Amino acid sequence: MKRHLLIDTGLLFLIPLGIIGFSVSSQTDSPADHVAGAQHNHLKQTTDTAYTPKGRTIDTSQIQSLDFRASRVYRVTYAKTTFRAPLEADYREQRLYRYVPGSKKNNRTYSWSRIKARVGKRVYVDMKAKAYYRDDDGERESEDFYRIRVSKSTTAQKYWVNEDVFDD
Repeated sequence: MKRHLLIDTGLLFLIPLGIIGFSVSSQTDSPADHVAGAQHNHLKQTTDTAYTPKGRTIDTSQIQSLDFRASRVYRVTYAKTTFRAPLEADYREQRLYRYVPGSKKNNRTYSWSRIKARVGKRVYVDMKAKAYYRDDDGERESEDFYRIRVSKSTTAQKYWVNEDVFDD
């Protein structure tokens, strides 16, 4: 009887040691098994620097984690420009925006009747914005937007439109 108790006690100690041994050995598997998991865990901590202008460094206090939802804008760059352009025949397919689309959460849209738009109407363009986003496949894409106004006055109401509203 004592012999059976001794064997049972020994097995009770060996079972937890065996479990611990298997868990340690499974953690020492090849690194290729864990690469996908490691990339997934650190995905939101990476910073996209592909569109950083040459000669400029990224201030680490301005780095934000990327949002990988489909069609989400993660960066907008602005440039001053000055020209006049006529509206294209398909301008109604686009919208007038208060801000560059994707740059603000609550971006207001306006009707084309607000500026009395018509095909061929010349508008003043004073700024260009390039919005960078990730599409459904995770690939980087960009879209150009222009800030327009109807009047020559620089204090007139300004709207952001897609580049497709202008004649080529």
